[in-house]
Amino acid sequence: MVRKLLVGILVVLLVLLGISLFGFLSHKPEEEVNEPELTEVEPEVEIVEPTESPEVIEEIPEPEPEPTIDPSVFTDTDSLLVVANKKHKLPDGYVPADLVQPDIAATAYCTMREPAAVAIAEMASAAAEEGVYLKISSAYRGEDYQRSLYNGYSASYGSETADTISSRPGYSDHQTGLAADFVEGDGSLNGINFNQSFEDTASGNWLREHAHEYGFIMRYPKGKQDITGYAYEPWHFRYVGVDYATAIYEEDVFMTFEEYFGVEGGDYAE
Repeated sequence: MVRKLLVGILVVLLVLLGISLFGFLSHKPEEEVNEPELTEVEPEVEIVEPTESPEVIEEIPEPEPEPTIDPSVFTDTDSLLVVANKKHKLPDGYVPADLVQPDIAATAYCTMREPAAVAIAEMASAAAEEGVYLKISSAYRGEDYQRSLYNGYSASYGSETADTISSRPGYSDHQTGLAADFVEGDGSLNGINFNQSFEDTASGNWLREHAHEYGFIMRYPKGKQDITGYAYEPWHFRYVGVDYATAIYEEDVFMTFEEYFGVEGGDYAE
């Protein structure tokens, strides 16, 4: 009897143990599912090894700019840019072929090359409309006249001083027929004309501001004696044409012909 009771108790315990084990297994928690980490993947760069040695590129020097002006225009006596200075002598006995009398007030008979004569007349007319009355005392000078003038200055002041205020024959800007000397009033030697104080006269002021509009430049500007070879002459103007005169004026009202065109100047070679 006792044996049967023990067997029954054992069976009951086994059944209870099985039920507990089944419940434990059926309620086992699910494993956590970890999200995969996202990592940036750098793109692969394909390195291509050169199969041949790279070519060596040699630097090609930039070509030097061609001159914009034919140098022959400075020696061609038919050119409006012909040069007469202490380094450039005109041909012996040179006389321009197209000399005419300009329509402008003058203290003596004057002639100029035709293009300059036309321009100076237009300039005088424009100045008169503004109440400024331009007058000239000298324009073209022949070689013989220049010789007598220079010799007279040399006799009076010595050749060294003469060379700063007058040209030797053959070297004069006046002989080109493209230059003129302006005077104020009646042109008398009253301390204003052929003097640096001419710059403060009505004519001097007007010419300095407007001469380029008609093709004229101040030939011997202030502070440029080492370049032009001559002392400051605010009364001496030279025709080069409107385009060049305007370009020079816009660079500097006191820029010289020599500086702008790159022409040699200074004192006499000998």
